[in-house]
Amino acid sequence: MALSRRRGGVLPTTVAPTIEAATRGGDLSVHVLAPAEDVRREPPAGDPPAHPTFAAQTTAHFAPQRVLELPGGRVLGPHRAVITRDGALLHEVVRYFGAARPLEHPIFLHPFAPPAIDQPGTVGLLASRGDGNYYHFLHDVVPRLALLDRCPEAGKPDVWYVPRRTRFQRELLELLDLPENRLVDAGAVPHLRAERLLVPTLPDLDLNHPAWATQYLRDRLLPAGARPIAGRRIYVTRGAAPHTRILLDEAEVLASLDRFGFERIDPGAMSVVEQIRAFAEAELILAPHGAALANLAFAGAGATVVELFAPDFVQGCYWKLATTVPGLRYRYLVGEGRAGRFREGLGVSSDIRIDVRSLNSVIGRVVRSR
Repeated sequence: MALSRRRGGVLPTTVAPTIEAATRGGDLSVHVLAPAEDVRREPPAGDPPAHPTFAAQTTAHFAPQRVLELPGGRVLGPHRAVITRDGALLHEVVRYFGAARPLEHPIFLHPFAPPAIDQPGTVGLLASRGDGNYYHFLHDVVPRLALLDRCPEAGKPDVWYVPRRTRFQRELLELLDLPENRLVDAGAVPHLRAERLLVPTLPDLDLNHPAWATQYLRDRLLPAGARPIAGRRIYVTRGAAPHTRILLDEAEVLASLDRFGFERIDPGAMSVVEQIRAFAEAELILAPHGAALANLAFAGAGATVVELFAPDFVQGCYWKLATTVPGLRYRYLVGEGRAGRFREGLGVSSDIRIDVRSLNSVIGRVVRSR
């Protein structure tokens, strides 16, 4: 913070650990749109059965859905830190991945941030931590529009602060009918001070997937009439770059599945509309764990997804997403190898080796159950 003060004091000078703490003695206003909610999910079927990752994630707590009004509020850095006019970091709103304490937020690693660009009028904040990733843009950024739409008492934004440098970001913003002349590119303006900043809370900070957010995505983005087509089965590739959770021996695996009629798709080479339609039309989806499974939000009733994992990185976010999609069935298959001593994120880049006979058995059971 001392280094920051030498450059004009761009970093937060204090921390508000909760929204309630920020409202005490400040000029922040809070609109509560829905109360807190607790949900319970049944663990999924898969191999090996009763994996501890899923058993540990059967309950979830969702904070209240809120929209905050911050006169003179700022958004700073690629991690989208929200700072009040009096210099407090709103930690509850912007808690970063794996940061247990406010001072662990990566904003404090960058004391020489650029000065703020002043934006007149009311700014609606859509940008969020991780928004350069397709999954986080789709499931964190886009649902913030729903909260702004449901909060007329806060007024409508004059502009939206949102990144639009990648193709998928631009395509999604166009599908959402947000006019280009009312968008402030968060990539081009990394530090913004708004005359009035509207901050919708994120749908969830812990990848638990509230059902309302999935339904909003389906209402806004699912093509009319899109539904599973009998016999359309897709395998979602992650390419061939090592240490990116690719499926090792992918060609051999696909050859063994040839009798099931799988179509290999590469989401990185597809438009957003093409990705959404492929997932909406598939009766069976097979994929290594990865951001393309964000499109499960658009899967159809009666479809099945089989998610593949390396043994040292089993993550429950797409199972939880699948439970919010009406009629979607979920299974998992953990690949070969040693799990080792578990530590969160340890195997995030581990490639996946699947026993072909085990995979054929799983797919055969899924197909026979249809």
